[in-house]
Amino acid sequence: MEQTPGLAWTTAVIAFVLAMPLWRFSMYAVTLAHEGGHALIGLLLGGKLEKQKIRLNRDGGGATHIHIGGLGRFFTLLAGYLGPSAVGFAGVQMLVHGFDPQAVLVMSLVFAVFVLILTRNAFGLLVAGGTVALLWLVTTRAQAEAQLAVAYVWVWFMLMGGSRQIPHLYQGMLKPNNGSDTELLQKHTHIGDVVWLFVFWLGTVAALVYGGALLLRHPV
Repeated sequence: MEQTPGLAWTTAVIAFVLAMPLWRFSMYAVTLAHEGGHALIGLLLGGKLEKQKIRLNRDGGGATHIHIGGLGRFFTLLAGYLGPSAVGFAGVQMLVHGFDPQAVLVMSLVFAVFVLILTRNAFGLLVAGGTVALLWLVTTRAQAEAQLAVAYVWVWFMLMGGSRQIPHLYQGMLKPNNGSDTELLQKHTHIGDVVWLFVFWLGTVAALVYGGALLLRHPV
């Protein structure tokens, strides 16, 4: 499928609107990817989810209750704020290497179903269920051109949303005993939480800049 002129730029603008003025409504999809990142990496590294499993909250926050120690805990903590950017960058790689846009949507759908199965609060089920329903409808009912556009918007939004989380993380860090990923990393590694804030900022911005450049320079 040949990319139409300006598709990458147009979908980038749409994703920017979702990630900035409409963030109050769209941030829940990023939280889903954040908590899903914790859960996926934690399980892959041998962790065990506790009874509460995943919760997605109305304020845009969330929690993944998983029992894991050592290096597994370290990588599980890293996977949260880097999760949305990883989802977006994986989608970019698929698009620029010739995968069908539907494959990108299916990958995201499977990930959203994974989070839905593990979610244990009513609002979280609403968010995860709505995301699954939307991705399923586009994947199974939309025309190829629409699937291409949605896939572009989705990966752009995950890349932008990954970076959009960081200012909120900083604001949360100003509160004592805030329980943020940076505070937990500080306790686990004895390296300051400001260092981990910088690591998350650098990782998400790098994914956005490099992933965005790939989308703009490589036709589908």
